[in-house]
Amino acid sequence: MKSALNITTLLGTVAFASAAAAELGGKLEPMFDRHCYDCHDSDSKKGGLDLAALKWKPDDAENLQQWTKVFDKVQRDEMPPKKKERPPAEVSSAFLKTLHDELHRFSLHSQESEGRVVYRRLNRTEYVNTIDDLLGIDTPLRDLLPEDGTAGGFDNIGAALNLSAVHLERYLQAADLALKEATITTPKPETKKIRTDYNETWHDWNAPGFQNSQWTHSPEGLLAIRWNGGNGPHGELGAWSPPVPDARYRFRIRARAMIDKEGPNANANDKKRPDRHIALKVALADWPRTGLTFGNTYFEMSPTEFREFEYEARVPQGKTLWLSPYRAVPETPDERAMVGGICAVVEWVEIEGPLHEQWPPRGHELLYGDLPLQPANPKAPTKDLRVVSSQSEADARRLLAAFLPKVFRRPVTEAEVTEHLELVREQMQKGRRFDEALRAAYKMALCSPKFLFLQEKVGPLDDHALASRLSYGLWSTAPDDELTNLATQKKLHEPATLRAQTERMLASPKAKHFTQNFLGSWLNLRDIEFTQPDTKLYPEFEQYLQQSMVSETERFFEELITRNLSVRNIMHSDFAMLNERLAEHYGIAGVKGAEIRKVSPAPGSRRGGFITQGAVLKVSANGTSTSPVVRGAYVLDRILGTPPDPPPKNVPAIEPDIRGATTIREQLDKHRNQQACATCHAKLDPPGFALENFDVTGRWRTSYRAIPDSAKDKVVNIPGTDVRFYTQGRPVDPSFTMADGRPFKDVDEFKQLILAQPGQLARCLTEKLITHFTGAQMQFADREVVEAIVQRAAPSGYGLRTLVHEVIQSRVFTHK
Repeated sequence: MKSALNITTLLGTVAFASAAAAELGGKLEPMFDRHCYDCHDSDSKKGGLDLAALKWKPDDAENLQQWTKVFDKVQRDEMPPKKKERPPAEVSSAFLKTLHDELHRFSLHSQESEGRVVYRRLNRTEYVNTIDDLLGIDTPLRDLLPEDGTAGGFDNIGAALNLSAVHLERYLQAADLALKEATITTPKPETKKIRTDYNETWHDWNAPGFQNSQWTHSPEGLLAIRWNGGNGPHGELGAWSPPVPDARYRFRIRARAMIDKEGPNANANDKKRPDRHIALKVALADWPRTGLTFGNTYFEMSPTEFREFEYEARVPQGKTLWLSPYRAVPETPDERAMVGGICAVVEWVEIEGPLHEQWPPRGHELLYGDLPLQPANPKAPTKDLRVVSSQSEADARRLLAAFLPKVFRRPVTEAEVTEHLELVREQMQKGRRFDEALRAAYKMALCSPKFLFLQEKVGPLDDHALASRLSYGLWSTAPDDELTNLATQKKLHEPATLRAQTERMLASPKAKHFTQNFLGSWLNLRDIEFTQPDTKLYPEFEQYLQQSMVSETERFFEELITRNLSVRNIMHSDFAMLNERLAEHYGIAGVKGAEIRKVSPAPGSRRGGFITQGAVLKVSANGTSTSPVVRGAYVLDRILGTPPDPPPKNVPAIEPDIRGATTIREQLDKHRNQQACATCHAKLDPPGFALENFDVTGRWRTSYRAIPDSAKDKVVNIPGTDVRFYTQGRPVDPSFTMADGRPFKDVDEFKQLILAQPGQLARCLTEKLITHFTGAQMQFADREVVEAIVQRAAPSGYGLRTLVHEVIQSRVFTHK
């Protein structure tokens, strides 16, 4: 029946396309004949486009993309080229109306018959969050699953989320691991709190596992861990390992900062340095030591007072606590950084765990209810406990009836319960224990398409599908009880209820997943680790700075959402979200401490808005150099919503000149002289050059850094450090001219040119929000929805929270 329906739908679409093709005929010819065929016929084929041979076959994805590109080029007045004769207004208007109407009609017809969103599975993030929330665990499952495909930068697009045999194998493994983690097999472990005081009465300095060369005494006689510049291990607490592996533990550390001015490793510079705030890195590390750490968190230590810091983590077997001072933060840019002399003075460390929210844990209760636990071996009553049942059939049915609706995110039928119950019976007939047979049924559910895929039907979404779309859009996990109850009552589709739930969910701590996953896709923050700055050119860059950069962008986005601030802030704002490390990097004085907070930079700081934030500037560059082409494409695509065409084939990329003999401007001037490159670079280069004053780490510069070509080259100090790796290269020139002829001299003037049309910023962000919330890329019929949203958001100044609400209330969100 389903196959017949699909064939009928397909035939209807083909017939529709054929009728449209016949109708289009003469309506486009005046434009093509007088203004297009000179460059785009079978002889010229400029840009690889032959309009004379281009048929109207919108059911073919590539053909539809070509026609959409033709429409966009003419609508943006990019074609015909400026040097060619301009078409009369009535000709271009008639052309655009005809093509727009046909593209819109086909797109809308396709959406109504097939739905605009393809059947899509959960991506890795959604899968892990759903399992963790369902079973109350935090087992590291993400790395077990294959990497997700992306489309347009988004990793939740149904068309890019394939399902392979490898996926199925890994889902089976992940389900096994998760069910095992959620199942109790021992009595409740006792939560203990231990504390070690590192004071005058404590003498065995080797006991905690800190290397002798990396500690000294503080004036109070306390343990002082020295920074070794990140060269190898030195901060592991070797005297402790988790008594119950893979459980959560809470660590509290009382410490302060210190400059070791008298120790055996102190030098003349150390003696002159004032005390100051120092970052404390707290993490987990391998034991015996390997130098590898994970779960890194940074706190700010004061030189004048002890502070208490709290760190909570799941601690696997073979891991231990790791403490270290981590790179001094200079108070002023011209002060030199401390290396050998910085210390973390530790007064005491307290460890509490394993931690339990409840016992039995929530996941065990979901899986087994109140069924009793009995030892597998009566002679060992505290080991290998297992769930038992005196009426296995009834208990299995009851537990499955409670489990399956949560897994499938909707009410289940009696047939679905019976199907899973049959597997329990079958497993028990083969001799497996009741708990093992029940877990086999749970595993089947967790590997079912009903769990792995979002269940949506063509047309308006039912309330349960709507609950899932809303929950995965804002929380990246399954609906909670309140959403589920509203869906069961068939109230969620009501606009007022949907708006109220959106407000509730945005106010929840779980909304951090929206911030992280949307920014990961929209601004490509997911790839912040993809390249690392060259250590010879940018030796001041380190992981604490990078972590602060990401936090800056996330907190900035949350501020826009919370206060419903205008999308104009994407391009420029009168505030920034900074901590001391970022402020030092940006050259902004007066910011103290590790906490990210709202700051009003002084005039002339050139900070404010997403495009001047370190994380954005880093992901739009490589580790060696900046490229106006790469950054220009990034701004056009991510910020302005006008992505450039891919480069022509056989056009070589520009290689950076790290010796400083030529500037990127000089190289691009030659590149633009090629006729095939000039048109695209007229759009690409302006935003790229506007950002040239920012290096690959987001630091402001007036000249390029270069690798010294010989010993005669003068090297310069990195601001705030003794490090001398690079030489000062040629000056930066950020001036350029927009594609429409408007000139600008720097990033400030460029921002003002863009801010003259804030509607385009709103339009681009609306498209990105629709893509994120629906799991489908933009289609032509969606443009009508976007324009309506932008118009309704205009009175609020295009407030970001307003845009989120408008997208969620729109047809593209509430329909498949």
